[in-house]
Amino acid sequence: MNKVTRLIAMAIALAMALPAVLWAQPKGKTVSVKGEIVDLWCFLEDGSRGAKHKDCGMTCAKAGNPIGIVDKKGNVYVLMGIEDHQPAKDVLIDNMASTVTVTGTLVKKGGTQVIYVKKVK
Repeated sequence: MNKVTRLIAMAIALAMALPAVLWAQPKGKTVSVKGEIVDLWCFLEDGSRGAKHKDCGMTCAKAGNPIGIVDKKGNVYVLMGIEDHQPAKDVLIDNMASTVTVTGTLVKKGGTQVIYVKKVK
């Protein structure tokens, strides 16, 4: 295969891959939510949260349990990384039991609300 043919093949491959990348992005509005980062296993089971629960929350997150944010009104959002198949723990585990502001794409479906996190402050 000569150089021109390789360049054409690469251009075609990129053109075909671009729609897949664009479709993989969550669709929703951009929001910023301030609240406490919690592991959802313990929080939903018995309301566990706060500094006393930080070590347990980190253990739960490392085990693969979902992470969420609880705002001052008590609204709970499931958190996910914005990258394809990125778990929230990769983005938020160091913030367990801390109050932060997450910014990302809000998606609601069937009573569940998820924020695909782009930024954490």
